[in-house]
Amino acid sequence: MTRSTTRVLGGVLLALAMLAAACSGGDDGGSGPDDSASVEEALADLPECPLEALESATEPVEITIWHNFIATAAPAFAEIVSEYNASQDQVVVSEESQGTAFEEIQRQYNTAIQSDTLPNIALLEDTQTQALADSGTILPATSCLEAGGEQANLVPTIIDYYSIDGVQYPASATPANALLYFNRDHLEQAGLDPEDPPGTLEEIRAAAEAIKAAGISDEPFALFLTPFIFEFWLTGAGIPFVDNDNGRGDGETTEAVFDDPRVLELLEFLVDMNEDGLVQIFPFREGDIDHFLAMANPSEGERASMQVESSSAAAAIESFLKGELDASELSEDARVVVTDDLDLTLDLGAADFPGIDAPGHVQVGGGVFYMMDTGSPEQQAASWDSLQYFNEAEQQATMSLQGGSDPVNLDTADLPEVQETWNTTLSGGWLKLSFEQMIDGIDPDFPGPLVGPYTEMRAAVVQLLDQVMLAGSDPATALAEAEAEVTAAIERYQDQNF
Repeated sequence: MTRSTTRVLGGVLLALAMLAAACSGGDDGGSGPDDSASVEEALADLPECPLEALESATEPVEITIWHNFIATAAPAFAEIVSEYNASQDQVVVSEESQGTAFEEIQRQYNTAIQSDTLPNIALLEDTQTQALADSGTILPATSCLEAGGEQANLVPTIIDYYSIDGVQYPASATPANALLYFNRDHLEQAGLDPEDPPGTLEEIRAAAEAIKAAGISDEPFALFLTPFIFEFWLTGAGIPFVDNDNGRGDGETTEAVFDDPRVLELLEFLVDMNEDGLVQIFPFREGDIDHFLAMANPSEGERASMQVESSSAAAAIESFLKGELDASELSEDARVVVTDDLDLTLDLGAADFPGIDAPGHVQVGGGVFYMMDTGSPEQQAASWDSLQYFNEAEQQATMSLQGGSDPVNLDTADLPEVQETWNTTLSGGWLKLSFEQMIDGIDPDFPGPLVGPYTEMRAAVVQLLDQVMLAGSDPATALAEAEAEVTAAIERYQDQNF
C-alpha cells in the first residue's frame, strides 16, 4: 500500500468536497458462497428481468434516476447521462437530485415506497443492502445477468459485498473509503517526517503529542463522530458488529456482538486522547463540515493538524483551485460558509486510513445504484442498459477523475488518461491511493456487516460516541447499552419481516 501527499490550497477545500461523500442488511439470512442450497433457492425466487422489452419498445423509454451528487460529482454524472442519451435513441434518462446526504435520499425513498412513486433507479447508501433486498422494491442485477445481460469487469469485492445468497442486488456503485488528511508543515515543525505520516491510531497519538508539545496546535486531531469511521476501525481490525459471521453466514443473525474488549479499548483510547487535550471533537450532523474548517482555522494554535474522513475529496479540491467550483454549489441550505479569514495556504497531505492495528484496512463504502422493479418492463430494461453504460471504463474514468469516486470497473485503471492523472496531477495521487486501498485494503472474507436495521445500528453508534466523547459517560456502560439497542432492533426487524 502506498502513501501519497500533495500540496493543496487550504483545509477548507477538503471541506467543500466532503459533502459529496458518504461512507459505510435480518433475517439477515445472507449466506456464504458455499451454501449452495440457499443460493439455488435465492436464484429460483428472483424476479424476471425483461431485457427484451427494450428492443420491442415503439418509442423512447423515459426513466428517472435519483441521486444526491453535489460539488464536482454532480456535473460529472450529468455529463455521463447526457452522453448516454445522445449515444442512442431508445432511452431518455432524467437525473434528479434528492438532497446532499444519503440520509435525505433514503427518507425520500421510504416515503416513495408508501406513495408508489419510486424512481426507476436510485443511488442509495452502502448500508441498505439487506433492507432493500427485503423491501420487495428492487430488481436485482443478477436477474438481468440471468436473462442474458453482460456485466463489466467490476471489482470482485464490491460485487461480493452487495450480494446475498449469491444474488447481486445493485447494478453499479460509486465507491469511497476513508483516508488520513494531515498538515505537512505541522508534522515537519514537530520534527516528524511528512513522507511517513501516522498509519495507526497509536501513531496518530504520538504525532499529536509531538505537535502539541511543539506549541503548533492546541488540539491536533480533529475527530468527527461520524459512525462510518467507527465502522471502518472495527471492520479493519476484524471485529464483527453482529453474529452469524457479521450477518453474512448461512444461519440467522440474532444479536449484536460489538461489546468487545477491543472496542472498549478503542473508546478508552479516544477518551484518553481527549482528556490529554489532543483532540478537537465534532458531533455528527448530516452534511456538517466544521471538522474540515478546523484545519484552516485563522488562529494557528486552534488549527487542527490531522483528521480522518472520506476519500472523495480530491476532484473537488482541484476544481476549486482552478476556479471551477463555487462554494454556493455545495449546499442547497446554506450549510457551507467559507469566511475570508480562513487560511487557504496550507500544505496538506493524504495517507492510508489509520487503523487500530495497521494502515489501509477498510470496508466497502459509498453510494450504490439500485434498479426498481416497480416500473414497466421497458423501464426495467432501460434501467439495466443505462447502468451498463455507466459501468464502462470510460464513464467510470469521468466519474472518478471529475467526480471523486473510486472506479468500480477494474479496466478503468488501465486507461492512459487515468494513469496520467494519477501520476501527474494534484488530485491524481489521492485518487490512486483511494483506488489501491479499495483493491488491497478490503478483506474479501470480512468486507463489513450485513444488517437489516443498519440505520438503527448507525443511530446507536452515533449515540454511543456522543455519550462517551461528549457527555462523559462510562465507555463500558455506553457500549453495553448500544449493543443491547442494536440487538433489540434486529429482533424488531425479524418480527416485522422488514
